[in-house]
Amino acid sequence: MLDDHQMIDQIVIRREAMASLDAAEAADLVDYVDRARGPRRADAAVHELSLALTQPVPTIERRIAQARRLRSTMPTVWQAWQDGRLSTSAVGEIDRAARRLTHPTSRVDLDGQAVDAASGRTPGQLSRWLDRWVERTEAHAARARHETARADRAVRLRPLGDAMTRLTVDIPATEAAAIAQRLTAAAHALASDDARTLDQARADIVCDVLLDRRDGALGYRAVIGITVPLSSLLGFSDAPGELTDRSATIPAFIVREAVADEHSLLYRLVTDDIGNLLTVQWLGRFAPARLRQVLAFRDGTSVFPTSSVPAAHCDSDHTDPWPAPTHAANTGPLNRRAHRLKTEGLIDLRQPTPGVFAWTTHTGHRYTRRPEPVPIADWDLPPPHPA
Repeated sequence: MLDDHQMIDQIVIRREAMASLDAAEAADLVDYVDRARGPRRADAAVHELSLALTQPVPTIERRIAQARRLRSTMPTVWQAWQDGRLSTSAVGEIDRAARRLTHPTSRVDLDGQAVDAASGRTPGQLSRWLDRWVERTEAHAARARHETARADRAVRLRPLGDAMTRLTVDIPATEAAAIAQRLTAAAHALASDDARTLDQARADIVCDVLLDRRDGALGYRAVIGITVPLSSLLGFSDAPGELTDRSATIPAFIVREAVADEHSLLYRLVTDDIGNLLTVQWLGRFAPARLRQVLAFRDGTSVFPTSSVPAAHCDSDHTDPWPAPTHAANTGPLNRRAHRLKTEGLIDLRQPTPGVFAWTTHTGHRYTRRPEPVPIADWDLPPPHPA
């Protein structure tokens, strides 16, 4: 049995081995894509890696781009990663900092210092050290870096479960500080008997302002698709619903509150006994709005296995090309990049049964994307806990 000293050494050795394996995999990703001839075949190679590793295509592309940068411009960091002397998280922080630099000589200088700087520092401490290094080394390029970073401003959603979602926004630091101060001031201005915490009040104020809910007005009305069993709507069960794109589960009581709004619009979906939508057929080449809506309810997202693009943002693709029938058993939402690869014959798609999409890559590997049944009353729900 190992003593405590040996156990610590073993843990460190294993962490170094894991980092080395990550680096080797990154090198393999680049080498595999580089074997493809032409941009379209390279795109097909990226999609195949996405399927093989069960990672989204953008994630694969980011990993390949990072490996290319490190291997070509930061050889010291690259070798330290290969040797396991740098963790994968530390490599990510170093690459993030290097991408902010505008001069090749600065990148060379960072390559010479980063490995030593990472030693003994946590990823957070290393990140702060790198930020300071970049700001001091290229202080003259601060405006250019800010404009580049500002161009990437965005709003993102991350489902948290329990009918909650985290909304984040990337904006200039000064504006973020001003917004935070205004939210805090507005929260402090609430009535003294308001029982909400400061964080709760600030979160509610954000919703009220952005949705224009003031003085009891309902404000902005969004179009949000939710599938839910009829029994839940009528209050006979508490089986939850789901957003149409499957990104979040919605408790029955929230759905019932939404449906109580006189402006809510309901559709009746006919499913089999396990929640699979029955097929719908249309005589024509292009799927009409109603069929596209059915496919959105059935598939939720693109039918490419690693894609999370909502069905509403996808092409309506014929699995077997037109003039094959336009119905749900031969149609599905497909994101544009995967659609083009399929059309060009760089990847094969079949739909053996409605909603089941079988993909075959040029290497002969097969991947199947099966539908997630919509909520039904007979879902196996645990009995409610006693009060």
